[in-house]
This record gives sequence, structure tokens and C-alpha cells, in this order.
Amino acid sequence: MKKLLPAILPPVVLGLILSLLAVVPNNPTMQESAISPDLPLDTELSGWYGIKTQESEKERSILSSDTRFSKAIYRHVNPFTYQQDEPAVDVSIVYSGKDLNNSIHRPERCLPAQGHINLVGRDESIELANGTKLTFRRLSSRKPAQNANGTGSQHIHYYIFIGYDNITCSHIGRTFYDMYDRVVKGRTQSWAYLQVGSYWGGNTGLTEQQADTHLRALLRDLVPGQIDWSRIKN
Repeated sequence: MKKLLPAILPPVVLGLILSLLAVVPNNPTMQESAISPDLPLDTELSGWYGIKTQESEKERSILSSDTRFSKAIYRHVNPFTYQQDEPAVDVSIVYSGKDLNNSIHRPERCLPAQGHINLVGRDESIELANGTKLTFRRLSSRKPAQNANGTGSQHIHYYIFIGYDNITCSHIGRTFYDMYDRVVKGRTQSWAYLQVGSYWGGNTGLTEQQADTHLRALLRDLVPGQIDWSRIKN
């Protein structure tokens, strides 16, 4: 029996998923993600300077037409010199449309398409400025040099998924939250994912630890004001 269990478990799970999908309402109510697309710009976020950016044509072409984007870059403002520290931190919020599978996905899928290799991931807990602790997925990666004289670059990314009333850094967890809402509550969550990223080494003069601290500081300051916490249940 123990030998048979690994063999029969995948078909059983697949059958369960298909049976649940069969009873999903045809026109479930769409519930917006709890994260706001209105990223703070200029000096609106204390200690940082934000500039709005635009998604690329490539991003638009590979995702469904009703996918929405909110993007900005941030530089930390030195409290003593008021200079903007480098490197910049890229922030993206991507909102799913009706076709969830073609609207948002894990960065583990899209980063290799952008030239990133050697992806290593782990979960990291970060305490936000409002005292809330959230678990993010942290990815490290490398982009090879574009020519023989280049040194390449080292990158760090943090991401999390935000639904109508749930937050998770797990792709599988997000899938099951979404399925539960469709089947039990008759609604569809408009999921979003928040991703921040930066780089270190090379000409930056930064260590991995310094770049990591930089990213975590932005998440600590930015995220509390972006989420409607009254809706979050987990």
C-alpha cells in the first residue's frame, strides 16, 4: 500500500481539482486586490525619492490585455547629505485580469527570460514599519556580462502575492486561496504581485548584505501604506 500511494496520489489530486473546477460559478464576482496601485512619488515616501516608470512592450505582449501595471524606481535619500543613494530599487505591482494564468506568474518564470541565471530562493520574514510581519519570497540571481570585458551583475528580488483579503508568498498557496474563493464564495480575487529588485557588486561597490538591507528597508517603509489592512484575514 505504501508503494502504491506515491503513484496514485497525483491522479487523485488532479481529479479533485477538476471536480472542483466543474462547480465553479460561470460569472463570479471580481474582488479587487487589497494593494493600491498609487505608488508614492517624488518625496511622498519619507526617506525615499520615487519616479514613476512604464512597463515594457515585452511585458505587455506576454501577458493578457487586461493586465494592469504600476511601476516606479526608488532611491534612498541620505539624511545627512540629501543625496540620492545608488543603486535604484525597482518596484512593480502587477494586477491580474480575468485570465489569472496569463496575467500574473512567479518571477521564477519571467526572470530567466530576462537573462537571469542561477536563481536561488528562500522565504524571508520582514517586520514592516507598522509592526506587521510578512513573509516574502527572496530570490538571488546573476546576469552574465553582455561582452567579454563585462563583469555581469548580481541581483536580489523580493515578491509577494496580494488578493482581496489574503497575502501569501507561495504560488501554490495563492492557487488554493483562489480556488477556495471561486468554489465556496462564488467570487474571483483580482490578485496582484508586488516585486522589488536591485543589484550589487561590480561598479556599485555594494556587498550582497548591503543591497539586501536596502531592499528590506524599502519594503518596511513602502508596504504599510499600500495595503488595506482592514481586509486582510491571514
